[in-house]
Amino acid sequence: MSRFYLNIIVPSILSILLFVLTIFLVIIPQFQHNIMNGKREMIRELTNSAWSILAKYENDEKSGQISREEAQNTAVYRIQYLRYGEDSKDYFWITDMHPNMVVHPYRPDLNGKDLTDFSDPHGKKLFVEFVRTVEDADHGYVDYMWQWKDDSLHIVPKLSYVRLFEPWGWVIGTGVYIEDVKKEIRALTRKLLWISVGISVSIAFLLLLITRNSLKIDMERIEAEKELHESREKYKTLVEAATEGLIMLIDGKISFANTLISEITGFENDELTGLSFSELISGNNNAWVIDTFSGDFIKEGQFELNLKKKTGGGAEVLITSSAAAFFDKKVNIIIVKDITSDKDINLASLDYQKLFGMLNVGFFRARIDSKGRFLFASETAVRILGYNNFSELSEVHILKMLASSDDRRNLRNTLLENGFVKNKVLKIYKKNQEPGYVSITLVVSGSDDPDDLVCDGTIMDITVQEKEREVTENLIAELKTSTFIIEQPVKDFLAPVFSLDADSTIRQVLKELSLRKSDNLLLTKKDKDYIGIITNSDIQNRVLSLSLDLDNPAYLIMSSPVMYARESTTVSDAINISEDKNINHLVVRNETGEITGVLRMNDVYRELKGSLSFYADRVRKAETDNELKAHYRQLQMFIKPLIENEVAVRHITNITSAFSDAVIRRLIELKIRETGLPPVGFSFICMGSEGRREETLYTDQDNAIIYEDVPVERAPTVKAYFNGLGEKVCRSLDYIGYSFCKGNVMAMNPRWCCPVSEWEEYFTRWITSPEPQSLLDASIFFDFRNVYGNEDFTESLRQTIGSLSKKHTVFLYHMAHNTFNIKSPQASAGNILSEKSADNVDLKSAVNLIVMFARTYALKNNLWCTGTIERLNALKSKQFLHEETVDELLYAYNFLMKLRFRNQVELSENKLPLSNVLNTKKMTETEWSLLKKILSQFPSCQSIIASDFRIST
Repeated sequence: MSRFYLNIIVPSILSILLFVLTIFLVIIPQFQHNIMNGKREMIRELTNSAWSILAKYENDEKSGQISREEAQNTAVYRIQYLRYGEDSKDYFWITDMHPNMVVHPYRPDLNGKDLTDFSDPHGKKLFVEFVRTVEDADHGYVDYMWQWKDDSLHIVPKLSYVRLFEPWGWVIGTGVYIEDVKKEIRALTRKLLWISVGISVSIAFLLLLITRNSLKIDMERIEAEKELHESREKYKTLVEAATEGLIMLIDGKISFANTLISEITGFENDELTGLSFSELISGNNNAWVIDTFSGDFIKEGQFELNLKKKTGGGAEVLITSSAAAFFDKKVNIIIVKDITSDKDINLASLDYQKLFGMLNVGFFRARIDSKGRFLFASETAVRILGYNNFSELSEVHILKMLASSDDRRNLRNTLLENGFVKNKVLKIYKKNQEPGYVSITLVVSGSDDPDDLVCDGTIMDITVQEKEREVTENLIAELKTSTFIIEQPVKDFLAPVFSLDADSTIRQVLKELSLRKSDNLLLTKKDKDYIGIITNSDIQNRVLSLSLDLDNPAYLIMSSPVMYARESTTVSDAINISEDKNINHLVVRNETGEITGVLRMNDVYRELKGSLSFYADRVRKAETDNELKAHYRQLQMFIKPLIENEVAVRHITNITSAFSDAVIRRLIELKIRETGLPPVGFSFICMGSEGRREETLYTDQDNAIIYEDVPVERAPTVKAYFNGLGEKVCRSLDYIGYSFCKGNVMAMNPRWCCPVSEWEEYFTRWITSPEPQSLLDASIFFDFRNVYGNEDFTESLRQTIGSLSKKHTVFLYHMAHNTFNIKSPQASAGNILSEKSADNVDLKSAVNLIVMFARTYALKNNLWCTGTIERLNALKSKQFLHEETVDELLYAYNFLMKLRFRNQVELSENKLPLSNVLNTKKMTETEWSLLKKILSQFPSCQSIIASDFRIST
């Protein structure tokens, strides 16, 4: 009965509900939209008709038949008595462009009066809005509040269409009352309600008939199954004595199996009963075999395949499938013969399999076409790709596993052109979207036809190595930011040279390295030329991993040729060489060509990391605001060469943000020393660009204080303490160089210095009752980050925001709405459209759209990273946004931020006030073209957010 209700009753009820919901959620809103469009079209055509009267008398004036005054008076006389509508009370009015009222049929008191300050009950200056509309486009629609026809005491919403009559400078218009539209919608709703009730009753009646008949059929089915079960038991008794395994399948599932099947597979009989036969098929079989046995009925024939064993591994069997009929039901009879012992096991082959397993190399065959399915994969390949068995993997499109869209496009083209791909490093998404890196080699083994491309391949998991490489590259990039060391010559960082003859054994190399306490050794040929170098990594990669005999000659494991550098080479250039060549040691020569030492990159990295902590140490030791101000000036000088040398934006902002964090922490420590210990725990947070770690050289303060809730009697004293602390810190920050926030969003403002409960109320109000403008003003608070104090307070707020935003999705809609409506500079064919000047563009405004875009999607998907780059990368890795969209935004963000930094450096060098406004005349032609291209893409990003959040445009 439960299955009956699930299959019959529930779908029927759901169908009725779906029908009713469709009427009220789709049909009625669509009718409302169509009716409103019809009303718009009606008042537009009516206004055009009245406008033609003005045109007629203006033509009479032009032909000299009457004067302008007579023409205007006659036209006014005719138009003021024009009526239409259900009660013939809808009318037309005319104003001039001042605006002054020319004629209004129901408000003669307004005729001839100045309407500049005339506004509706909501404060909208409607007649000024009429004039502005026709100035922009000669005609258009305006909504406002107005009296109901001739009833001056009844004020209702109204939508009007106005059109400019340019020869006389008049604006003529008429309107439709929204109440009329609502009346039609209510009438339509009542009619559709009765229709839906009638249809629902009819469906319910039909449902009763279906229920009655279905119950009868279900009882007959149960009886038939009972008889079938009895027959099956009889048949089972007859076949238990068979000398070969025998299985009976009904609808693809095992009805019964004899004891030999249990012996072959290791499963008990009750475990086999009810299993789908495809569940016994090992994933190591070919794809066509798996497909053959995956249906409800197996075609007749003989097959050789591999069955799973309960204890692991598989059994090679020969299967004979035949069909039979029981009570008019088609079933399969499967005869199974174990042929494992008959297989000629090739010992060398098994040894190779073990060897390849030890090397972590997988083998597979796959189609690289529109279907893109795996045809075969070894257990190692299946494991590397993150799947449990080949059956799961065979359903995956191989090209869709590739993370890069470029790789997806280029892989097939390369195979078609060259016939192979060798050691290609690819980023992939494994099962459950886990990222990984593999090295893949493919050879076309089938037809060269692009529509039937089959390849054999090997695959190796190199995720660990690639992640280590990324970490190394990031470290090198960060270390490049130190101007104290990167411009020095390498001769100051050399280690001594140790050498050994190339014919020495590996054992002698290990002994020499241990004796010299060195990580590298140069190999010479007869004490003359250096032919190679051996490092610790060479020993690990070539001796230990391959288990080489230590008595082999040393030259077998050396890296060759030796890479050289001059003593005058800068550390920066040496790092570039090591990156390009993927090496960690450079042999250094003097000007005469003599070897003077070895540059070990690890030594350089240690020196660089030590120099980067220089400023942080000085800030931590500062005792006065003057000292911190001096350090801030030095930081700006330190940043300038990094900007000029095109160091990545994220590294520069990491430095500026880390410095400002250190300054804030030191200031709080100094102010606490002055005012005494805080009465309760607190957190000093920063928001905006500092919260996102995206500070430039021109930044202001956005900060606040959160402190622990206290009893009412203590509240005034505690609040006074933190207000005083906030004021001292903010004034010192302003003195150092971090100017006051123009919006007064600072800890010195009592509104933003309050206990946890008040902060929770703020966020609750913003999220549960969002208003677009107030939410726009408060948006910087969603980028908050703890800088000093108890981080539990900020974590508590994040949890509050996360839970509230899930319940009140209208908050996210308004966040998206603000992003969609934000005005950013846009590119025209010839120049940049800006509110200030065609020659200037506000780069902060341009970047702000990307910031708001990333913030909105991060909050939607509960991602609590605050940086724009971090947010975009997280959205990309989680596949919440298309890869191409994120890549374009990241490129645009980095380009615009580089322009901001460079512009601020130029202003500083010219002793001009720092600003985010860039004079585009200073840009190169290439930069100018790229800036216009980037800005022209912003509307498409706003279209994406409009589509995802269903924002009506």
